Amino acid sequence: QVIRGDMPGNEPEIACKNLVEDCSVLGGAFKDGNVPVARRKRILSNPARCKEYSFDCETVYTFEFYQNLFDASSYSLDLGFTKIGCSKVLAGQPIQWLGKMRDGRYLWSFQIW
Repeated sequence: QVIRGDMPGNEPEIACKNLVEDCSVLGGAFKDGNVPVARRKRILSNPARCKEYSFDCETVYTFEFYQNLFDASSYSLDLGFTKIGCSKVLAGQPIQWLGKMRDGRYLWSFQIW
């Protein structure tokens, strides 16, 4: 899972195969841009720490996650050597994929039940 923030015009190509993490736009612990993914996850999963950070509407955020591993027919993550079921973890909630424009309009939005 990768997160990065860039100024408009400096964002990576959407089809980039090797997206590099860069959360320096968030400032604070991320200001130097060399925070490992595991540390970013620890910081942003801690309610006391993550309240120091916010997203803005001027920055272009790019997120890469495991959508390519999700098998909608079995509602599981297919890792190749094993499948991890998502139903129990999500407790009946759908998985949602969406994309939005800066002005708030949706490019797409769908839920998978």
